[in-house]
Parts: sequence; structure tokens; C-alpha cells
Amino acid sequence: MKQNALVKVDNAVHPLIVQHNALINARFELNTTESRLFLALLSRIGRDDTQFQVCQIPVRELMAHSSSNSTYDLVRKTLKHFASRTLLIEKLDATARRNNKPDFSILPLLAFAEYKHREGVVEARFNDLLMPYLLQLRENFTKAQLTELLKLKSSNAYRIYLLLREYAAFGKRVMAVADLKSILGVEEEYDRFTNFKARILDRAKSELAQTDMAFTYVLEKQGRTITHICFLFKPTGTALPVHPVPETDWEATLLEAGIAVKSLASIKTQLENGYYDEGYIYFVVAYVRRQAAAGKVKKVGGAIYKSLVEGYLLEDYRRQVRRGRAEEPTRGPAKPVLSLQERHTLDDIHAMYETMQQRKLIPDETFEENVARVWLSAGFRQETDAQGIQWLIKP
Repeated sequence: MKQNALVKVDNAVHPLIVQHNALINARFELNTTESRLFLALLSRIGRDDTQFQVCQIPVRELMAHSSSNSTYDLVRKTLKHFASRTLLIEKLDATARRNNKPDFSILPLLAFAEYKHREGVVEARFNDLLMPYLLQLRENFTKAQLTELLKLKSSNAYRIYLLLREYAAFGKRVMAVADLKSILGVEEEYDRFTNFKARILDRAKSELAQTDMAFTYVLEKQGRTITHICFLFKPTGTALPVHPVPETDWEATLLEAGIAVKSLASIKTQLENGYYDEGYIYFVVAYVRRQAAAGKVKKVGGAIYKSLVEGYLLEDYRRQVRRGRAEEPTRGPAKPVLSLQERHTLDDIHAMYETMQQRKLIPDETFEENVARVWLSAGFRQETDAQGIQWLIKP
């Protein structure tokens, strides 16, 4: 049913394309012409829009790279498929972070689409269920210049550009081959990696070479099987929002400890390559904070980062894990057991809070709100000792 009576028609094209990162990592498949139509619709969204508008897209805008002699037949075929496309997208939770096994939704892409042959335009409108991923975005989003995206010719190059753009501040993104195939909608294709490499990776590399996200890549193996692709590109420093929101608990912990956003990339790479698990991160943070409380460490963030990238506390952590296994054997991976109580003075926490506020690495919140969100929710309790010193303590 046509819905353009609900909202005004929008023809304004905006120079920035903004999407929530969950949409960039959604699972869906579009061909080249559909990708251009998708991009055209995205470019009609304004940063202040509160609802989707009906967009008029000139057919010539969609046919820029088409060699078809029959525009009418191509547009009809494109709209038939495009209007039926769905996205498999991770559902947002209260923290806007990704989980290992997130809930997900299957969402229709469009509310409707119509071809006005005599006017030479396509009218279409996004499905309202996509509003949280495209409208009024304030955090966890990625921006891209429309002029850069228009340089691309293939749908896979367009998707890979945005996947890398999400990590533009880091200069690196490591992706499992299976995950990349799933995001691109080609998990049932390219059984031989050489075909996937030639038709998708190398073609995308060639196309992105003309953009601000030119990349190289390194293939990572387990035995003889290629399992991961490490994309390398020049950091731009513009991919993160002004107030970056961590996607995982370990990132939030490190940011609160004073680790710079740009330093998270190397730690993420070590995690993805199996050098250690997340338990080691929490072990290092607790250890360094105890050393700082004892006056043995002055720069907490620097000490934590060095311990992670150099791994000199790994043996201590592994001994801790082995003790945990001996006490309570399990079939699955052992969980780290921190036998020492974690304690922090409220003054230290307040100093950390002020530093994070100055660096704009945490949301705009009061100190009390920060304590509740970060510490109390993690199981800490507030106590005052005999000397009147206030502590946050986690048994």
C-alpha cells in the first residue's frame, strides 16, 4: 500500500551517510543496482529527521554503472527484489553493545517502492522498524562521505568499505572468513577460498584503492585452513562518535582505567588471535590497581596497556586459572579466579572519573551515576573504614 501521504517527499541529498554499527554489520545481500538504490535512500536522511520520508530517486542516479539497454525492465526487476529484501540485524540492548550470541531480528528493508516511468523516478521509503538504526543517532554509529561511496561499483566493495570505515580510527580490522561471508550474504558460495579472494577480496581492494579506505590484507590460518582476514588501512581518526561508547565490557573496563581509545585496537587483535582471553584483561586491571593503591604504580593506564601488549603477567594469570580448575573441574574453558579482593578508594575512582570526562570517553553523567553504572552494577559495594576513608570493594 502506498504511504507517501503520511510524510513529505524528500529529494535533498546529504554529503554524509550515517548508520548504526549494528546495521553496518547486519546480514543481507544486495546486487550492485540495489546497493546504489540503498545508498541513494540513505543519502536522503537528514541528521535531524525524526521519521522516514518518501524519497524520490532519479533513475539516472541508479543506472550510472549499468550497461543495460532496457532501463524499464532493469528498474522493474530491481524494485521487485529490493522491496522484498530483509536484514538479519542484532537487536539493540540498553548498553548498545554487541554480545557473542545476541538476539536478532529479521526486518523488512522497505515500507514500499514505486516506479514512476513517465517522471523517471523511483519512490521508496524505509521500513519504520529501521528507525533506531538510521535516525537521531547519537552513539555507536559510523559516518562515511557520500562522494567516497559513489566511487565504488560493486555491492561487496560497498559493504567492505563500511565494515572498514567502522574501524577507521584503528587502522585494522580482523574478521573471520565465515563472518564476512555471512555479512555479505555469500556464505553458500565460494567453497574454494581462492575464488572468494579473487572475486570479492581482491576486487574490493582494487575499488577501495580509489577511496579514503584503501587497504591491504593478511590472511591468517589454522593449520592449512584460512580462517581470518586482517584488513590494514591508514587510520583516519574520524570513525568514532564524539562520545565513543564501548561495545564490550572489557572495552568499558579499559576505558574507565584510562586506556586511550586508539590503544584498544591492538588489544582486540590479541584477543581475536587467541594470545589471551578476556579474563586476562580483568586480571591485569585488578593487579595494576592494587599496585597503584600500594604506591608502586603511578600511571595506571600505561601500566595496564604494557601488561596487556607485552603479556608479562600471563604466567601469573594462567597459574590462577589452573588453581581455579583444580578447585572446580569443568568441561568448558576455565573462568579466571581472582583470589585477592579488589579495592579502590572513592577518591581514586573520582579522579579516574574526572579524567574520563575530560577526555570525553564516557557519557555525560554525574559521578554518582557513573559509580552506579560502572562499579555498583559490577558487584562492588561502598564501605567506610575506621579512618573514615570511603572504599569501593568487590569480594
